[in-house]
Amino acid sequence: MITLKEVAKAAGVNPSTVSRALSGDKRVKEKTRKMVEKLAAELNYTPNFMAKALSGKRTHLVGLIVPEISSNYYAQIIEFIETALKGKGYSLIIGTTGWNADRGMKNVDLFIGRKVDGIIYADQLSPEMGNIFRQEKKYSDFPVVTIGSADRSHDVEIVTVDEGYGISLLVNHLVSLGHQTFGFIGEHLSSGIRLPLFIRALAQAGLSFHPNHIKSGKERFEAGGYLRMKELLAEDDRPTAVLASYDYLAIGAMKAAHEAGLQVPEHISIVGFDNVRESEYLLTPLTTVYPPIKDMTQRAIDILIEKIEQDSTRLRPPATTTVYPQLVIRQSSSAPAPATFTSSPRHS
Repeated sequence: MITLKEVAKAAGVNPSTVSRALSGDKRVKEKTRKMVEKLAAELNYTPNFMAKALSGKRTHLVGLIVPEISSNYYAQIIEFIETALKGKGYSLIIGTTGWNADRGMKNVDLFIGRKVDGIIYADQLSPEMGNIFRQEKKYSDFPVVTIGSADRSHDVEIVTVDEGYGISLLVNHLVSLGHQTFGFIGEHLSSGIRLPLFIRALAQAGLSFHPNHIKSGKERFEAGGYLRMKELLAEDDRPTAVLASYDYLAIGAMKAAHEAGLQVPEHISIVGFDNVRESEYLLTPLTTVYPPIKDMTQRAIDILIEKIEQDSTRLRPPATTTVYPQLVIRQSSSAPAPATFTSSPRHS
C-alpha cells in the first residue's frame, strides 16, 4: 500500500505538505495542491479515513447514493463519478436505495456518521426528504448535490436532465416522419415521470392519444417491454410508433414485435430513452435520446467539491443546473407504412 511519505517523495515535498494539501488546507498553494492530488490519484494512495475522521479533518471521502447498480444508466453514473473524484484526490463509497426513500435517508445518516465530506444523491428526492434537508441543521449545513429530479423548494443543489425536452425530441422526430398515432410502454418506476411528459409532447404537436395505447406494469427492463408490447399489439387499432420509457423496455418491445411478425421499422417504429450501450448494437439499432451523463456528473462533482473546499454551503442559495439531452437517430424509426396491419404484416 502506498504511504503518505511515498507520495511526498514523488511530489518532492514534505509529508506534512501532502497531508495539508489532501485535507484542503488553504495555506497550501493551489498549484501544489493540484499536483499532490494528481500524484496521489496516480499512485492509488488511500488516506487513513478513520484517523482523519477522529481528528476532525476532511476525509476526502464522498458518499454516492443511487437507486440501483444493476442498470447501465446508474453503472455509468458510478463510473464517471468515481473516475472524476479520483482525479481530484477523493474516494467514493456507494449506497443503494432500492427506490425506497427511507433507505435513502438511512444511507445519508450512515454516510454522515462515517464523516464523508459530501454526498451526491442520484435518486429522485421525495418532498419528505426535501423538507428534512431544509429544516434539520445537520443536513441543511452539509454539502449535498442531487442528480435527477427534485422540487426547487427543497433547498438542495440539483443537477438535472431536461427529460421533457428529450421526450419532445423523440415525438417531433416521429411526427416529422409522418406518424400520427403513438403508443407508450413503461413501468411503475419510470412512467410516473416520463408518461406525463409524453402526453404533453403529443399535445404540443397537436396530437392526442388513445388510452388503450398506453401500457405500464410492474415488470422492468426487457421483460417489461416485451410484455407491455404484446399487450399493445393485441389492440385492434395499434399505433404506428411506440415510445418506450427507457431503452431496455424498447429492446423487449422489439422482440415482441418480431415474434408478432412485424418488422421494425417497416411495420412499426420503436424508440427509447437513455442511449444504453446495447442500443447501438442491436440487429435494428435503436433510435433513442442520450442524456449527457458525463457532463451531468462532472457538474455535480464540481459543485460539491466547491461546497466542500470553499465551505460555500451557505454562500449562495442552492440552484438548479439543467443539462439537455440529444436525439440519436438510428434504424428503428422511419416513415409509417401505408396501412396499419391488424392481423399479419403485408410483404412486398
